[in-house]
Amino acid sequence: MDRLSPDASKRRGRPSKFGRPSRVVALTLPEDAVDRLRRVHRDLGWAIMKLLDDTPGSASARADDIQPDVELATVGDRRSLIVVNREVIRNLPGVNIIPLAGSRAFLALDIDRGISDLELAVIDRLADPRIERPERQAFVKLRAQLTAWRRNRELQFHTRAIIVVERRVKKPFDQGATTARGRTAKRASAKTLALIAAATTDSGRQ
Repeated sequence: MDRLSPDASKRRGRPSKFGRPSRVVALTLPEDAVDRLRRVHRDLGWAIMKLLDDTPGSASARADDIQPDVELATVGDRRSLIVVNREVIRNLPGVNIIPLAGSRAFLALDIDRGISDLELAVIDRLADPRIERPERQAFVKLRAQLTAWRRNRELQFHTRAIIVVERRVKKPFDQGATTARGRTAKRASAKTLALIAAATTDSGRQ
């Protein structure tokens, strides 16, 4: 009789229940706890795994929180923005990287530029041997996504003008001048109020 090799013996039998190494654990639970678990899943093992995966801070929850370096973010009815991780994609000549919440930013082009110009900017950036590995990998993903999106017949690209209002940082002498102007305006206002009060008093006396 032929004997099975150790590898063949390991391959035989019931496949792994959870798709990874597992072991049998004996548990004693109250009846009401068992009933509650069966409402989650009739198999107690799967019910426990589901509760663990849904717990905030679990490995699965953390994996869901990880955002890709490149994605389309929906901003309205059928409209999306090209959003990147600005911690790795920090510089793209000819393209404005407009910060959003956290590490997210969307890409904005001049009104006379389009998707082909964005692809060329990415290609030029990849040609720079000085960029580090994480940034290069992000640009490789961006280039692949741009190509896929451009070839997708369900997508259309439009260039829209955006208005970015930036607050200027005042220089020290500007701040001093503003403060001086403010003090002068306050003194003038005080004098004006005093004159109005005096005129009102005189009018009352008459």
